[in-house]
Amino acid sequence: MTTFAPDQDTLDERTREAWSAYRDELAELHGREYDAAETDSWERLQDALRTIEADRATSHTGGDPHA
Repeated sequence: MTTFAPDQDTLDERTREAWSAYRDELAELHGREYDAAETDSWERLQDALRTIEADRATSHTGGDPHA
C-alpha cells in the first residue's frame, strides 16, 4: 500500500495556513467576543498543528508513522 508523504514545503505551507486561519478568525473581535472565540480557535489551531506534525513525522519515516 502506498502512503502519500507530503514534502517539507507543503507541510510548511499548511502550518502557515493554520496560523493565518487562527489569526483571521480573531482579527475583528474584541473584548468578550474575542474571549469567547479564542479558546475554540486555539483548539482548532492545535488540532491542525498536531495533524501537520504527524504528517511531518510520516514524511521523515518514508510513510511509516511507527518507524
